[in-house]
Amino acid sequence: FIMLYIMKSEYFKKFDVSFHFKSINIPVIKKILQLGLPSGFQYFFEVGAFSFAVVMVGWLGTKQLAAHQIAINLASVSFMAVLGISAAGAIRVGNAVGKQNIKEIRRAGFTALILGPSIMAFAGILFIILRNNLPTLYVNDKEVISIASTLLIIAALFQLSDGIQAVGIGVLRGLTDVKGPTIITFIAYWLVGLPIGYVLGFIHGLGVVGIWIGLSIGLTASAIMLTLRFNTKSKQRIAV
Repeated sequence: FIMLYIMKSEYFKKFDVSFHFKSINIPVIKKILQLGLPSGFQYFFEVGAFSFAVVMVGWLGTKQLAAHQIAINLASVSFMAVLGISAAGAIRVGNAVGKQNIKEIRRAGFTALILGPSIMAFAGILFIILRNNLPTLYVNDKEVISIASTLLIIAALFQLSDGIQAVGIGVLRGLTDVKGPTIITFIAYWLVGLPIGYVLGFIHGLGVVGIWIGLSIGLTASAIMLTLRFNTKSKQRIAV
């Protein structure tokens, strides 16, 4: 429907958006794949890590799994807001790259990197204040509510890291830097977060809390590496 709207819209007619086989440009397709494939793998590594965390929590029992799902669902609500900041940051940085304005690149990027976690910090405060109330929206099992309330405290603590890493990926995409975030995501989640979560959760007996601590450490590692990478990349002269 969006494609039909664009093709029929009077506004877009001046851009000649009609499809022609002659307009297929192999170098452009290669460029799209060079940007798109790493971004796809980055998303796969991130979603895959959190999906595997669900599997690990499932090994602990149904109550832990229920509490995990409640907490992750609530954390996902605040994450949706910061995804918008990430997209806006990518657009603003991309516009600055087009102008070859390094000062504006850094201003747009770091503004987004501050705004994103600021929103998440507000969500974190709500999680702490309402940690015993929010789980009751899902269940009335006291044990599940108790576990979920503990997880919400951890979720509140990693809100800043989650906000920074989400926006960091966006602003780096604005620099057309997609391979770096993909590697960082793999390292942070699969080589840091999940192994630590397994050790704390199963070897040290912390259970689902240990797994969440591991995920928090992974998110923090990702946030730090992405911020450092943007700081370095944004100082360079970007070739369009």
